[in-house]
Parts: sequence; structure tokens; C-alpha cells
Amino acid sequence: MSAANLAQTPSADLAEQMQAYIGRYTEKTFDWDAFPGSRGYPDLERAQLRYVGGGGSPKANDPATLKAENFTFSLVHQPVGKFAASHAHEVVEHFFVVQGVLTIGWVWDDEVIEVKLGPKDLVLNKTGRPHGFRNDGVEPTLMQITVGSGKPEPPVYVCHPKNKDLELARRFGAGSPEKVHAFRPDSTDPRHRELAKYVMRYRDRVPVWDTVGFARMTYIGENAAPPQRYRMDLIHLPRGVAVQPYSRDVEDVYFVLEGAITVGWEENGQVVERRLGARDLIFNPAGRAHYFRNDGATDAQFSMVVGSPQPETVSFKAA
Repeated sequence: MSAANLAQTPSADLAEQMQAYIGRYTEKTFDWDAFPGSRGYPDLERAQLRYVGGGGSPKANDPATLKAENFTFSLVHQPVGKFAASHAHEVVEHFFVVQGVLTIGWVWDDEVIEVKLGPKDLVLNKTGRPHGFRNDGVEPTLMQITVGSGKPEPPVYVCHPKNKDLELARRFGAGSPEKVHAFRPDSTDPRHRELAKYVMRYRDRVPVWDTVGFARMTYIGENAAPPQRYRMDLIHLPRGVAVQPYSRDVEDVYFVLEGAITVGWEENGQVVERRLGARDLIFNPAGRAHYFRNDGATDAQFSMVVGSPQPETVSFKAA
């Protein structure tokens, strides 16, 4: 039974419902044919692992993924030397690097500004801004991609090797190598200043400690990249810290990056818990009472994506 059907069946066992909303990294398979625009072009090779919705892939009805509401959530693996042709979306889309170094290019006509992102760095690609990405490193890149719509429209390609020179496409459409500019966040150039609002580096994220005992580092939201359909925080959860059940009027997602956490759902006095390890995910539907705690051996980190651009409304309480 699908997650959507379970959510509409009050008699369904809570444990069964919860299980249907968990995505286990080790139980999923990367799809090397996720993006039709890359078929037949070896230089565009990459693979997608879908957790919530189709993301940039048209495979939104994949039965192995959860139904998206306000955003999608997937991982993309890109081998060394490969690139994604420059394109634009009708909604925002962010790249959060999990492994490797990723080169992002934002396009202005025939000029491109490139920025390199390392682990736990993020760029939020604004609506309508053409962008592409490339792996210039020595190891595969793995990034978490979220698109700000449950069913995003297909990307609109700006410079694709199907109708442009391959090297031009690899430069994301820059008319010549001299028209590729390295990102300078302190530049007075309005293009650099615009991009600077959307690039969030892990080293610059200032942790805000909740009274419960966990730290929040905001990537999309207040004093960070400007939110539209959703926001995102990186949560640092020390050993022994736990919160009481809470609920929202929108969905939220936990995606574990380091360590392990215990997540719980509560309904009518019934409580169900599951453990999540690295790269496991849980989708907590709107209205569902849920919580998290760290009863593992090490501190944990997980990203929390919330299906609203509004500031946090939950006042967390220690369990």
C-alpha cells in the first residue's frame, strides 16, 4: 500500500504508516536514466536516487518514492568530468553537497560566474536563473537536490550539446573561456552580489543553540538564502538530546548526514519509533505528531526541510 493511501486510512497500523514514510539509503537504487535530456550524451552522465517526488526527473510516479507536497528530495551522483547542461526552472532548486567538490555556473547571456562548493555547502538556484553544474574534482560528487514544487515542470535548457558545441555546453554557454568568471562574494559587480545571496557555506553558518540542547544552522530561511516554498536547516544533535512530540501544518523531512537518530510518531496514545542512519530519510506529514532524539554513540547531524518559507513556529521542548 502506498504512503498516500495509508495516510487516508485511519485504521492502518501506525507502525505500517511510519514505515511507508521512511526511505532507506541501502534499500534504494540509483537511476542512471533519470533525465531524458542526458540520454545519448556520455558527458552528461549522472544518477539520481529519489526519496520524495521526481525532482528534476519526470519519474514522479516512481512507486519507490514518497509523494511530494511542497518540495522534492533526491540525491544525485555525478562522476568525475561530467556536467549538467545549463537550464532554468520555474521554481527554486537547491544543491547541497554531501561528498566531493561541485562547480556551479550561473548564466548571464554569454557570461558565466562559477562557484565551487564543498561538503555541506549549498546554493539555492533562484527561479528563472539559468544554471549548470560540473565535477572538476578527483572523486565523484554526491549532492542533495530539492525543487520547490511537488510536480516541477521539465527544465528549460539554455545550452545543451544537442544543439551547441560540446565545449561551449561544458562552459554552460560562456562565449569563450575569458567569459567564465570565478565567484567573488566581495565584488561590487551586481551579478556576484546576487549570487552571494544564494551561496551558503558550512564554514560560515553560525549555529544557534536551542534551549533544548541542539544547534540549528540555517541555510534557507531567515538570515540565509531567501526562502520561497520551503526552508532548510542543518541540525546538530548532541548525544542524549531529545525533543517532545510536535506537529506542523506542513510536512517536514529529516535526512541524516552523520551519526544515527531515533525518530518517533505518536497517535492516540500509541508511539512508534525507528532508527535512521546516514543517508536515511523520514517524511513527516502535516499534522503528524513526531519527534527526534540522539541515543547513539556519537553526535548526529541531519538536514530538516520544512514545507513553508515562514520562520520556525515550533517551540521545542526537552523530552
